[in-house]
Amino acid sequence: MSGADLVVELDLAVRRDRTVERRLARHALRGQSVHVLESNQGGVRARWVDVRAWPAALADTCRVSAPDHRATPPDDGALLPWDLVVGSGAALATDRPDLYAELVAQTDDRARDQLGRLHRATLGRLRAVGIVPGRRRIGWLSWLLVPGGWCSLTPCLADRPDRPRAMVRLERRSPDDLAHEVARWAASR
Repeated sequence: MSGADLVVELDLAVRRDRTVERRLARHALRGQSVHVLESNQGGVRARWVDVRAWPAALADTCRVSAPDHRATPPDDGALLPWDLVVGSGAALATDRPDLYAELVAQTDDRARDQLGRLHRATLGRLRAVGIVPGRRRIGWLSWLLVPGGWCSLTPCLADRPDRPRAMVRLERRSPDDLAHEVARWAASR
């Protein structure tokens, strides 16, 4: 990985029954080739990929089948307060229904519905970080796996000039969209 022009770290987790399937990958772009190092429950694999085949390799990393689940995912384009998404998720993870109820009581019915659908429908997550070694982080994304595929958590600000608030927009994504994001990172280095 030394001498890389761009490093992309991927962390994928999918909940299956009572276990979590984890997949970690590091893609290091160097010139016209990419060194890929992947690990999962089955072991570790290292390989070289030509830069022209890199988009497919990135997409394959997050091409997973969603477990069967009947929950209704949130609407494409739903807008939710970032602190509420994080806080309510932490309340559920620590088995604090009282705290969850207190947090969601602070928002309107539509946001409450979308937030509940988000938490009930989440089956997995993908985090990707783009780094120019020795310089800086140049990209970050967070996706959630819901019935029907991936949705991104895209940071934005509320459209209220009187009270700016960090928000997150939920937007449908496909595995091929990961390559488009990484291409933007590569172009900006």
